[in-house]
Amino acid sequence: MTQARSAEPLAVAGGAAAPSLAAVRPASLIGQIAWATCDGARSPYNVLVNIFVFGAYFSTVVIPDPVRGQTVWSFVSSAAALLVAVGAPVLGAVADAGGRRKPWLFGCLVLGAPSMAALWFATPHMSSGLIWIMLALVGGTLCFEYSNVFCSAMLPNVAPPGRIGFLSGLGFSLGNFFGIILFLFYLYAWGRNAHPLFGLDVAAHEPERAVGIIAAIWLVLFYIPMFVLTPDSPGTARSVPQAVRDGLASLIHTLSRLRSYRNTTVYLVARLLFNEGFVVMMLFTSVVAAGVLHWTPPMLVAMGLLNSVVATLAGLFAGWLDHRVGTKAATMIFVAGCLLANIVVCSLTPDTVFFVRLQGAAAAHGSGLFPDLPDKVFLVTQNLMAFFVTGGLATSRTLMAKLSPRDMLNEFFGLYAVSGNATSFVGPLAIGIVTAAFASQRAGVAVGIVFLLAGLLLMVPVSEEGPSPLGEGRG
Repeated sequence: MTQARSAEPLAVAGGAAAPSLAAVRPASLIGQIAWATCDGARSPYNVLVNIFVFGAYFSTVVIPDPVRGQTVWSFVSSAAALLVAVGAPVLGAVADAGGRRKPWLFGCLVLGAPSMAALWFATPHMSSGLIWIMLALVGGTLCFEYSNVFCSAMLPNVAPPGRIGFLSGLGFSLGNFFGIILFLFYLYAWGRNAHPLFGLDVAAHEPERAVGIIAAIWLVLFYIPMFVLTPDSPGTARSVPQAVRDGLASLIHTLSRLRSYRNTTVYLVARLLFNEGFVVMMLFTSVVAAGVLHWTPPMLVAMGLLNSVVATLAGLFAGWLDHRVGTKAATMIFVAGCLLANIVVCSLTPDTVFFVRLQGAAAAHGSGLFPDLPDKVFLVTQNLMAFFVTGGLATSRTLMAKLSPRDMLNEFFGLYAVSGNATSFVGPLAIGIVTAAFASQRAGVAVGIVFLLAGLLLMVPVSEEGPSPLGEGRG
């Protein structure tokens, strides 16, 4: 049944282009693997730069005032999110008009790799040149997000119908597996090495500055096989200016026809909401652990490593669950799991678990890296959060591939990117407002519950069937 459902959006596409698009043969097995490694190669930037290593360094050492550092970091993230919101659907429409995706992925690589490598120049207590580091961060994020649009839009042509869910999950799993490799490398090279590799000065924070270079090298290393081994979508005879004009006209036409794709539109709104909950939990994991439970850097690094292991398994599990229960049901399971985990996180303090104050032996301080009961509960819950978020990202992308008209893949994946990024500043902003109003980090993190619950409820009426030949969403 899952295979049949996966085949449907590939078999029916609106417009005269449908026959030619349906005739595109899937990539070979090695081409599919090359696509998955390319998709996964983007993740180390997010893990090393945005979540665990460089972000903390930037907001506490490059800018030594943590309050100002967090403010600047949020402004940079918001600027990048707005550029993605504006640019992703436009670039997607232009790429659709031109047919090919690889040139745009190459453009992402040309923008992203130098931007990532330039983070090396973010020295402690910078007094000048900070704007260039901020621009480099924006460039790296644009590469990460724009490449996701074009890489995801290749998926229905790369994979045969019955393997779309599996290949999508494999891409996420490889991304997290790469994170495991690079976390272990970081610990071996600089974290627990009396003689740091490459002569980097740990006291001068050179390892933190080097993670951008590592992400850039990883990106180039795993993009090359995709360019060589994975076939691109067929090109058209349009010139670049004509593709731009036609693409923008097509985008305007797409937006005007969104009412005709009611089912897909409802899904995009639902995904916008629950993805905001995902973003909140990913961005504020370290903040909550350090601020509420007073975790140390070794505890955070260990959590990051475990997160990568769990998320790798989640990507593979997502493909299996998709096959067993369908893409919509799998997505809702992951969103519901993340919602429950968010509630548990809000229940924790150094002496409280599940909103109950610890007494007696449960309140005693233990030993080890995660000594106390709240530490252990947070560690388990946060790893479950990583599992649910990764699984939800994988299945939600698969569902988008099923619901998108075949001849408008890049446009709809551009809108998909917007649904994940256009409002990405809203979650952090809401957390800041609620935290200040209630003087409580736990109250602030509870904002994620609202987004996740709203997205979950809006998923209920969504039909997993793709658009009909007339362009009307079924259901």
